[in-house]
Amino acid sequence: MEALGEVLARLSSLPGWRERLRAWEVLFDWEELVGPEVASRTWPLSFAHGRLILGVTDSLWATALRFETPRLLHLLNQRAGEPLFREIRFKIARPPRRSRSRRGWRPPLRPEEERRLEAAVQVIEDPELREAFRAWGRTLLQAARKST
Repeated sequence: MEALGEVLARLSSLPGWRERLRAWEVLFDWEELVGPEVASRTWPLSFAHGRLILGVTDSLWATALRFETPRLLHLLNQRAGEPLFREIRFKIARPPRRSRSRRGWRPPLRPEEERRLEAAVQVIEDPELREAFRAWGRTLLQAARKST
C-alpha cells in the first residue's frame, strides 16, 4: 500500500491536476459566485482543459446564459486569481439533489412568495431566529406547492 503523501505527489505531477483542483475550489462556491437565482437553475458538471460544462434546467436558461458567458468567465477567473476558465458549455439536464434526503431538489420560490415570506419574518427581532423561520417558511411553501 502506498503512503498518502506518495499518492498525492504522483497526482499533483499529472498534467492539469493543479488547474482542476483550483477550478473546483472556485466552483465549490457556485451559488455565492452567480447568485441564488442562477445557481438554482445551473450547476457545474465538469471541468477540464479550461472548459466548464454547466448543467442547466432548460433550454431557455441555456440560451439566456450563453449571452452571459463573458461575464461568467470573468467572475470565475477573477475568483480563481488566474485565467483557468476559457470556455463554458451548457448541457440540459435534471438538477442534482441538493441534499441527502429523499425529497430531492425543490424549485425556488416565486417572487410573490418570497415577498410574503420576507414580510412575515421581518417582525422577528433576533437575526438567527429570523433566518431559521425564513428557512422553515421556505420549506413549507415549497412543500405546499409540490403537493398541489
